[in-house]
Amino acid sequence: MANSFWNDLKGRKKVNRKEYLKIVRRVKYLIILGLGMSLAVFIGIAVFGGIYRVSDVIITAKLYIYAIALVLVFCGYLVRFLKWNYYLKKLGIKIGIKENLIIYLSLYSMNITPGKVGRVVSAYTLSKVTGEKVSKIVPAVTMDIFTDFIGFAVFALLFSVYAHRFVIYILAADVVLLIPFFFVTHDWLYQRLKNFLKRFKKKGYFGLFSVYGDEYFSSQSSLNDARTYVYSLLVTLPADFLSGLALFITLYAFGITAPVGGTIFVYSSAQLFGMVSGLPGSIGVSDGTLVALIGGVFSLNAIISSAATIMTRIATLWLGVIIGTAFLFYSLRYWDLPDRKKRG
Repeated sequence: MANSFWNDLKGRKKVNRKEYLKIVRRVKYLIILGLGMSLAVFIGIAVFGGIYRVSDVIITAKLYIYAIALVLVFCGYLVRFLKWNYYLKKLGIKIGIKENLIIYLSLYSMNITPGKVGRVVSAYTLSKVTGEKVSKIVPAVTMDIFTDFIGFAVFALLFSVYAHRFVIYILAADVVLLIPFFFVTHDWLYQRLKNFLKRFKKKGYFGLFSVYGDEYFSSQSSLNDARTYVYSLLVTLPADFLSGLALFITLYAFGITAPVGGTIFVYSSAQLFGMVSGLPGSIGVSDGTLVALIGGVFSLNAIISSAATIMTRIATLWLGVIIGTAFLFYSLRYWDLPDRKKRG
């Protein structure tokens, strides 16, 4: 436990460059592990569809069309940056737009961590750059993850109704997905949990919850209002739509024109079930769901559904991880700067 990734994140208000680099090295190991898992899943999917035939479909795809999917997904990242910037402003955290964008894009390196929880690493760099406490910054990370999840939950439900498919299952998955976030968005639940945890005093994770919880919720409360949620959804839904179009474009690159609404339903449903699983990068669950739904909803054979799944996951998961990792290492230059006092 002492050597776990989360153990490096959980208990520090401030870290120095050496400690931060230790955390980044752990991220590197997570990415390598995730890459290995994802490759294993891709190979399994390819074998399912017929590895040589799946390879032929991918190789003969119109890659210049597929490139549009990559561009759309990246544009979705830029759209989501609007809400991230909004959160920091509401928290009173001042930072230059260039620094903020670089740190924000580095978040995507953490999409391979369970529930994207590794994104909290960015709070340390923001703390270094702004001089603010990590506990003041973490609510922005939490809200960013939460509203991303809400976006896919809403899309999956809306398009399941549109497609008249799996409405009950999607609704059940939405409920399961949203329950944990009530503890970080509702103060009354936090107070009840805090009272329960008092018996543990300062032992391990429970003690850390009690010590830093009040400070966290002091910052979280400024984001926990209807206006913030409405704004977040207005930004998140178009961004999620752009990500969902990756499947439509991928199929089009194979010469298949699928209904846009259907592709959004398939992609958002796969994302939803992957999120509920809590697995790193939703690896395995989202992939398997995509294969099944692409084949079932669009009446496509295993060859096409397998190839489309692999290409879509590269665009929607691994593009972000690659870009995020590049910006994560680029952001290390901020750790060479002297500590900055808290800005007034």
